[in-house]
Amino acid sequence: MSEANLREHPSGVSQPAARATTRSAGATHTGYRREQNEDAFWGDETRGVWVVADGLGGHQAGEIASQTVVEEIQRSSATDRHYEQALRRAHALLAGDESSATAMGTTAVVVAEDGPYFHIYWVGDSRAYLWTPPARNDNTPSNACDSEPHGSLKQLTVDHSYVQMLVDSGAINQEEAANHPNRHVITRCIGGSANPSLEIDRASFSWNSGQKLLLCSDGLSNDVSAAEICQILTENPNNQRASELLIAAALDAGGRDNITVQVISAPHSGAEAAPGENAYSVDKNGQSTSENRNSRTHRQPPVSGKFRSARGKLIRRIATLSIIFSLSAYAAWQLLNG
Repeated sequence: MSEANLREHPSGVSQPAARATTRSAGATHTGYRREQNEDAFWGDETRGVWVVADGLGGHQAGEIASQTVVEEIQRSSATDRHYEQALRRAHALLAGDESSATAMGTTAVVVAEDGPYFHIYWVGDSRAYLWTPPARNDNTPSNACDSEPHGSLKQLTVDHSYVQMLVDSGAINQEEAANHPNRHVITRCIGGSANPSLEIDRASFSWNSGQKLLLCSDGLSNDVSAAEICQILTENPNNQRASELLIAAALDAGGRDNITVQVISAPHSGAEAAPGENAYSVDKNGQSTSENRNSRTHRQPPVSGKFRSARGKLIRRIATLSIIFSLSAYAAWQLLNG
């Protein structure tokens, strides 16, 4: 894949919010055959929400549609976090009236974190994949990569498309679907006067350490294989670098559509150790020390004040008796020598 293909920085797309960490990154490109980039993406790590939208409707209309979805997700992330309602608001804004000459629509995939879980909301054929790194011994099914050393990739969303309907009915298989001439035809979108109501699919999953989510428009998924995606994610742990190389792979495959990706790493585990595990601290010299919370060696308790008081009284009594004994002995000696 050629990094020279990344020389163009597309205009007219939303850029990710500023981040305090490096858990996620994204990139977008117009491609070689489109004049306008109608994709949009956005993410906010502090609020745990990411979105990719792929606009439909031609020049400007698709760009407006995808940006409308992003803006509604942004608004919801700052208020109620009801992302299904955000997509419905975007749908209402874009549907317009049937007499409108310009039908604006968009696909969208949204990921929202909830502690160790994440929820996916989607409409259309923008996708979410879960990448599991190599050398894991789990039984998670996947649309496996060709080479196990590069881990596995599982598609978490199901396309709302004409070709997916053919696959579900058994009329064609997955290999035929990948090259079907109507694979760009979708059966559901946000906006469009032909869709008075909006159906939104939702799925929830839990994170495992080391996993990554990939959100993308069909400009990536239609032209880059699962094996190549896995290889890029395995060899490039930096998410910004991986995002750019995924774009480059789609461009090398022809760049027939707008291409947008976001790569999101699983959150870090909590810093507090569980009972029985080693917890680490730093001593006054800045050196790391460890202790087992279930087998801590406790220091001996300090001597109590009562014990110290009793010992002092005993010493004073012995001294007093010694003085009395000495005086008595001296008086007896004086009498004897009277």
